[in-house]
Amino acid sequence: MSTLYLTRKFTLFAVIMLAMSLPLTASSQVPTAPGVEIDCDEKNPKIDVRPPNSNPEVKITCTLTNPSSFEEQISVDKEWDGVEVEMTLEDDSFTLAAGDEEDFTVTFSGQSRLAASLSHDFILTATVTNVANLDWPEALAANATVEGELGVEVFGMVDLSVADKSTRTLTSAEEIPLTFQAQNNGNSDDDIRIIIENKDELEEAGFTFPGGATLTIPVEKGSTSETREFTLRSPSDIPDDVRYQITLQASSVNDGDATLSETTLSIQLEANTGAGSLGGGLEELSKDDAVLYGGIAAAGLFGIILIVALSKALRKRADSQPMYVPPVEVEDEEESEAEFDFGDLDDDLDDMLDDVDDLDDVFADL
Repeated sequence: MSTLYLTRKFTLFAVIMLAMSLPLTASSQVPTAPGVEIDCDEKNPKIDVRPPNSNPEVKITCTLTNPSSFEEQISVDKEWDGVEVEMTLEDDSFTLAAGDEEDFTVTFSGQSRLAASLSHDFILTATVTNVANLDWPEALAANATVEGELGVEVFGMVDLSVADKSTRTLTSAEEIPLTFQAQNNGNSDDDIRIIIENKDELEEAGFTFPGGATLTIPVEKGSTSETREFTLRSPSDIPDDVRYQITLQASSVNDGDATLSETTLSIQLEANTGAGSLGGGLEELSKDDAVLYGGIAAAGLFGIILIVALSKALRKRADSQPMYVPPVEVEDEEESEAEFDFGDLDDDLDDMLDDVDDLDDVFADL
């Protein structure tokens, strides 16, 4: 270092000190000693790592001010220990005239899905390195600092799953469970709220929910809840077959902007059977079928009545005939068979039928 440079440096320092020590007069103003100020518009920024943004970042603006009466060169250094997030300065060296200020940007860059619990402290230090084109002694170095903390914004991401999505078939006043699970894909422990989204519409149709239609489940980050359920009761009166849709909806309590997860199930209601019907679907028979089955039933009933009537007639005839006593003598078997006359049997049947003079009398006996 040349003697001339040292002489100039010492002279500048002496002039500054002397000027600052002079008494204030009406026509003069005491020079302000070299110094620097630094401030940032956001000291606790948060980075949004919500998918699908694969390169999330957050920026803050910091301001350097030269409050002195001399032109200054100022350097800015950072203290940062973040690994998942990188901190970069737009610029780290500035030249400011007396009383001027200048802004610069600090950028924090991370990756998607960072945990909400992650945070890092940072410190920015501004130091005066040169005054009026001469290096400023370290012993007299003027500096200023600003401190802050970077955080990660909470985001919710829920997924509602139903293992059995088949159509449920219900009759009147029948209860069934609607089972489901909720998965937390957000970056923090969350309370997941599950509701029956079209509850009002279903209640107007006669459905009820004995255990309620809203449920909140605490679920840890990256976990799936245990199986839970809503109980659905069908209407007590179902005049016609009809199908309804039930919409289950899940949302994040932590994050009101999170995308909703929905699942739709089908419910088939079967109409009530008519009072006094034969059951088994017979009340749905057509008119022709009813006539056919009625004729068959009537024919069967008439046959039964006829058999009973003939039976009574035979019994009456039997009671009116004298008991037959066979002769003592035993005839030869061949002779007995030869003398049997089938014509007599026909005559007997004719006589029995003649006893049934009027069918109305037979029915009256029944």
